[in-house]
Amino acid sequence: MLFKDLNLDHKILKAVESCNYLQTTPIQEEIIPHILKNRDVQAIAPTGSGKTASFVLPIINNLLKSNKNDGQIKALIIAPTKELAVQINANIKKYAINTNLKSFVIYGGTKMAADVKNLQEDIDILVCTTGRLNQHLKEKTINLNYVNTLVLDEADTLLDMGFINEINLVIETISNEVQILLFSATMGSSVKKLSDKILKKKVCVNIDKEQKATHKINQNVYYLAKEEKLNLCSYLIGKSYKSRFIVFTRTKHTAKIVFDSLVKSGLNCLNLHGDMTQAARLKSIDAFRKNKAQVLVATDITARGIDIEALECVINYDMANSVDDYIHRIGRTGRAGRDGEAISFVSTSEIYSLRVIEKKLQLKMTELEEDGFGLDIKDDIKAPKIMIRKDEKQKTRGAYGTKKTDPKRKKLKGKRSGWNIHDDR
Repeated sequence: MLFKDLNLDHKILKAVESCNYLQTTPIQEEIIPHILKNRDVQAIAPTGSGKTASFVLPIINNLLKSNKNDGQIKALIIAPTKELAVQINANIKKYAINTNLKSFVIYGGTKMAADVKNLQEDIDILVCTTGRLNQHLKEKTINLNYVNTLVLDEADTLLDMGFINEINLVIETISNEVQILLFSATMGSSVKKLSDKILKKKVCVNIDKEQKATHKINQNVYYLAKEEKLNLCSYLIGKSYKSRFIVFTRTKHTAKIVFDSLVKSGLNCLNLHGDMTQAARLKSIDAFRKNKAQVLVATDITARGIDIEALECVINYDMANSVDDYIHRIGRTGRAGRDGEAISFVSTSEIYSLRVIEKKLQLKMTELEEDGFGLDIKDDIKAPKIMIRKDEKQKTRGAYGTKKTDPKRKKLKGKRSGWNIHDDR
C-alpha cells in the first residue's frame, strides 16, 4: 500500500516523501487506519518493522485534524530508555516538519529545573522515560489533563525493567477517555495482563509470530570456551573489515573488557553502557550511525530500540538471558526488510540457554567453526541428557535448597526450640 492511500494530511505526505518512504510496511498498513479512528491498539511487531512511523504519523494527523492550538500536551509517548526516547522525538520532528506542532523529550540524568522551564512552553507531543515522567508527576510540575493519546513503546522492556507501578500511576493520572496504543516486540504474560487491564475494545495486531520475526536474519552459533571469546570476536570482525557490528554483552563489566580488548587489537570501537553519561551515550550512538566506527559494544538495555540503518551483523558475546532479550538484540540487524546476520558465542554454561531460545523460536541455529576454537567443549555439546531415576529422587527441602535424605535417620516431630531435635540431649 502507498502512503497516499492512507488518508493522511498532505503536510504529512510531503514529509514522508522527503524521507523517501513510498510504500507502507505491514505494521503501518495494518495499524494506521485504526489509530486514525481513535481506537485502542495492541501491536506485536519485531523491531525494525517501521513501528515508530506507524503511531507517530496518525497521531500527527489527528492533532492537525483537531486543530487545537492551546499549547497543552495532547500526546504522551513513553519509552524504556533515553536513547529510544531521543530517537522517537527526532522522528516526530522529521514527520511534523511542515506543521506547527511542537514536540519535546524528557529523560533522567538532566536537571529537573531545565525540564520544568521547557514544559511551560507550548508542547503538543511529549516523549519521555518512565522514571523522569513520574518525578514530574510527584512534584506536580507537569499537566497531563489534556492528553488524548498515550503510547507505551517497547512495553515488554518497560515491564522487564520493573516500571509497572509507574505505568499504573500514569494511567490513573490521565483521562479515562484517552486512546492507548501498546507496542511490544514480544507478547509475554505481563504484557498481556497490562493490555487486558488498560485497553478498551482493543484492536490486536500481530505482524509476525516470534518464530517468524527473525526469518530475514541468518542465525549462527560458535561453540567455544569462555576464554576464547575475545580472540574469536576480534578475528571475525577483523576479517570483515567492511561490515559494521554491534557486540552485545550481559554486563557493563564485560562490555568494558570486550571494548578494551578490541581497541588493543586495532579495531575502531565505541562503547555503550549504563555507567556512561547520557551525553556520552548519545554521542556514541550518533557517531556509530555516521559510520565513524566499525564496532559498537553495548549492554542489552542501553541498545534497545536503537535504529542503525543497514547494520550487517550482531554478535552475542554472551548468550542472551531470555528469548525476549535475544529477539531485541538481533532485531538491530535485518531491519526494514533487509537481510542481516546474528552470531552467538556459546560456552558450556550457556548451551542450555541456547537450546531454550531455539525451542521457543522453533529454529536450529547454524553451527560454524573456526580452526583452533572450541576444541575443548565438543564433548559437552554432544553430551546426552542426564536422566534421574525415580528411586534417586528422594529429596527433602532444606533452608538452602534440596538435600538427600538419610535413610537411617529417624524422622521426629517436634516444635522448633533452638536446638537440634536429633541431638541426644
